[in-house]
Amino acid sequence: TEIKNTSNIAFDIDYVSFKIVDKKVIKRTAMQEQVLELLRAQNYVTVVSGKQSERTVFALEKFTIPDDKQLVIEVAEKEGGRHQSFVVENDDIVRANVIDELSITN
Repeated sequence: TEIKNTSNIAFDIDYVSFKIVDKKVIKRTAMQEQVLELLRAQNYVTVVSGKQSERTVFALEKFTIPDDKQLVIEVAEKEGGRHQSFVVENDDIVRANVIDELSITN
C-alpha cells in the first residue's frame, strides 16, 4: 500500500484491517465477514507527515476471494475522521506480478 497525505496535517494511523466481505448486502441479511490476520509488515508506519507519502508491504496468509466477495482494506486515523478504505477483487490479484525473490533490507 501507499498512503499519500496531501494535507498539511499529519495522518496518525490507528489501525489497518483486511477483511473479505460480501459484494452485495441485502437488507435484513447478516453480512458475512472474514478478518484476515497480518503475518508481517515491512516499513509499517504509524504517522504520515503532511505533504508526504509512505509505502508499506503487508504479508497475509494465502487466501482466495470467491466471486461474490471482495477484499476491503481499511486504514483508520487515530482520533480523527479521515478513515480510508479500498476494495481489491479477485481479478486484481490474478493480474498481479509474481515476485520470485524478495530482498529485504533494513
